[in-house]
Amino acid sequence: MLNDFFITRDAVNFLQNYLDAKDIALPGYREKLLAFSQKQLMSYEQWWALLETLNAELNQPTLGLEIGKLVKVEHCGVLGYLFRTSRNLGEALNCYKRFERLIYAGSTITTDFDNIGLDNADSMRITWDPKFGYSSQLSDELLLASIVNITREIVSPYVLNPSQISFTQSIDNQHITTYQAFFGCEVRQNEKQLSITFKLSDLACPIPHEDQTLHDILGLQAEELLKHLPENDLFLADLGSAIIRCLHEGRPNVQSVATHLHLSPRTLHRRLKEKNREFKNILKDVRKSMAKNYLSDDKLTLAEVALLLGYSEQSAFTRAFSTWFGESPAQYKRSHSDH
Repeated sequence: MLNDFFITRDAVNFLQNYLDAKDIALPGYREKLLAFSQKQLMSYEQWWALLETLNAELNQPTLGLEIGKLVKVEHCGVLGYLFRTSRNLGEALNCYKRFERLIYAGSTITTDFDNIGLDNADSMRITWDPKFGYSSQLSDELLLASIVNITREIVSPYVLNPSQISFTQSIDNQHITTYQAFFGCEVRQNEKQLSITFKLSDLACPIPHEDQTLHDILGLQAEELLKHLPENDLFLADLGSAIIRCLHEGRPNVQSVATHLHLSPRTLHRRLKEKNREFKNILKDVRKSMAKNYLSDDKLTLAEVALLLGYSEQSAFTRAFSTWFGESPAQYKRSHSDH
């Protein structure tokens, strides 16, 4: 599901900059980055593979965080300079919400304003809805670290820390203090949604390089760039909806899904082959995406969640979930209830 969307080549700049800043050679890996930098887009699967390959080469704990710490305005194309020329932090974050597709696509960003119990201060929370699936921890920590690093860059010398960070994946307990030290706030894990929270008082923080004339020009340029990005694949979106219906009916097979789409199984396989996709992998993505949502509902038992995901036995669901997320459904449910 999420892999049906894309990441633009600007993200490759983050990795190239990290290698340069740390004086890391890795000529073979750099060749891969060069190849992707010459294309407009890459899939999430390709992006995750680039991050995992670098992680395997360097064996660097909190690698995504370390890369994100070095991301600056100049590495983010027009979106970065929209940040830098905004009047204040609030306007800069609104630009990110509006134009995130220039770097990442697939997740729907929402913002909510509320008093959420953080030092009794009103706050704004930015949330990424995982309805198309979850990204990797490496990718998520790089994303949030780069947002924080850029916001600190554009408001300098003002000292800025978010109020709260929430990850959807697990974090090694021996490294949690590293995340807290960088973000300067509470860092949660195994949450339902990826999010970052800022105090409302920080949103009014002025940006020294504010330039409304240039900002308006860059905004028009960003709008034009968005027009030339490919639209989301409607066929794959319909396929995901059909799979969810079939899961609820207890018939998550090609024949049933094809029937919902008014296609033959052969035609369904052919259309997926044209997109270099396989039905079994898409089915797995849908189950992964829905599993955490169902487990977050206290009214549903583990057996009921297994049935909703199309498993005839709870044990099969437990094995699959443990493989995907590195913990059992019961462990996830307990940790989520604790929060």
